[in-house]
Amino acid sequence: MRRLFASTALTSAVFLLSACASMNAPKIAAPAAWDSAVRVSDTTVMPIPPDATWWQSFKSDELNQLIAEAQTNNHSLKAAVARILQTEASAKIAGAAFFPTVSAGGSASRSVRQVVGPDVTATSYQGSLQASYQLDLFGAVRSSAASAGKRLESSLYDRETVAITLVSNVITTYLQVLSARERQYFAGERLKNAEEILRLLETQRRVGTLSELELAQQRAALASQRATIPALRLAERQSLDALAELVGRNPQGFDIAARGLADVALPVVGAGIPSTLMVRRPDLRSAESSLRAANFDVGAARAARFPSIQLTASGGSSSGALASLFTTGTFAYGFGASVAETLFSGGRLQAQEQSSRARYIEVAENYQQAVIAAFSDVEDALTAVDQNTQQYALIQTARSEADLAYRLAELRYRAGAIDFQTVLNAQNTAFQAQESVVQSSLTRFTAVVGLVQALGGGWDGAMPDAPANDVLYN
Repeated sequence: MRRLFASTALTSAVFLLSACASMNAPKIAAPAAWDSAVRVSDTTVMPIPPDATWWQSFKSDELNQLIAEAQTNNHSLKAAVARILQTEASAKIAGAAFFPTVSAGGSASRSVRQVVGPDVTATSYQGSLQASYQLDLFGAVRSSAASAGKRLESSLYDRETVAITLVSNVITTYLQVLSARERQYFAGERLKNAEEILRLLETQRRVGTLSELELAQQRAALASQRATIPALRLAERQSLDALAELVGRNPQGFDIAARGLADVALPVVGAGIPSTLMVRRPDLRSAESSLRAANFDVGAARAARFPSIQLTASGGSSSGALASLFTTGTFAYGFGASVAETLFSGGRLQAQEQSSRARYIEVAENYQQAVIAAFSDVEDALTAVDQNTQQYALIQTARSEADLAYRLAELRYRAGAIDFQTVLNAQNTAFQAQESVVQSSLTRFTAVVGLVQALGGGWDGAMPDAPANDVLYN
C-alpha cells in the first residue's frame, strides 16, 4: 500500500511538472540603428520620441479641438473600450475557479391527514448548504486564469492602437481638407489668368491678327481648367464628411475654419532608438500578450489530460416547525472528495493539446512578422520624410522656373516674338508645377504623421488603465 501511494505521488509530481511546461518564446533581434535619418530643419521640432500630445506641434487650435472631440465621441474607440470590458469579465470568470462554489436551498411542505376527529396538519421545513472546490494540482485553473489576464492586457493595448490610429486619421483627413481647398484656390487663380489670356486673344481675333486655331486652343485649355474644379470640390466634401465621422458628428452642417496648409505648421520628428520600438508600439505589446496567452492555453490543455480532484461539503436541517429549525440535533452534514480522470476520449484531449501548441506556433510566427513589419514601417516612414523633403524643394524650384518661363513667354508673345503655342505650353507647365507643389506639401505633412504613428504615436509604453464599468449602465 505504501509503495502504491509513493508511486501515485511520483506520478502526480511528474504530471504537475509536465503541465507547467512552456513553449519556447521567439527571440527578437532589434537593429542597432535606422538606415534612414531625418534632416532636422528650422521648422517645429517634436520631442524624440514623440510625446502624448505630439499633434500640438502643428500649431493649430482647431486641430487640437477636433482631436479632443474625436477622443471623446468616436464610436470605434468606444467599441474598443467595450471589448476591454468583455475581456475583463472573461478574466473574472476564469479567476472565479480559484474559489469554492457555494449553493443553498430550502423547501417547505404542508400536509393534512383526515382521521377520526379533527384534521391533523403537518408542516415541514428543510434547508441545505453545499460547497464544492476543485483542487488545481496540475495548473489548469492557473493557466486558464493567466491566459485570460493576458488577453485582457492585449485588449488594453488594442485600445491604445485604436486611439493612435484615430488621432493619425483625424490629422490626415484634416490636412486633406486643407489641401483640397488650397488646390481649389490655385485652380481659381489659374482660371483668372487663363480668362485674361482668352480676352487678349479674342481682341486679337477681332482685329484680324490671330487665327481661329489659337482661340480654340485657349478655350480648350480654359475648359480643362474649369473641369478640375468639381473634382476638387468633391474631394473637399468627402474629406469633410470623413472628418465629421471621425469626431462623431453628422456630416450635415459640419465645417472647419482653416483654408489651406499654410494655416498649420510642419513639424519634424526624429526616429529615436530602434530597440525602444517594441516597448512603445501598443500593437506589438498586444501581440506579445496574445503570445503569452497562447502559451498559457497550452498549459491548460495539457492539464486537462490529468485527473481532477473535487472536494465537497454539504449540510442540511429539517424541522417540523420554523421556530425549531436551528435547534440542537436538527443538522446533518457530510464531507467528500472525488477523483475523476478520463481513461479514453478517442484522442480528443491529446488533439486539444496539439491544437493549442499549433496555435501558439502560429501566434509566435505572427508576432515575429509584426515586429519585422514594425521596423519596416519606421524605416519606410523615415525614408518618406527625407525624400519628400528633398522632392518638395525640387518641385518648388521647378514651380519658380515654370512661372518665370510663363511670364516671359507671355511678354514675348505680346511683343510678337513667339507664337501662341509656346505660350500655351508654358501656361500648362506652370499650372502643373503649382498643382505638384500643393500635392507635395500634403505628402510632407502626411509623411510626418506616418512616422509618428510608426514610432508608437506618442504612447509612453505604460500599461493602460482599465476603463470604468460605468459605460455599461449609461
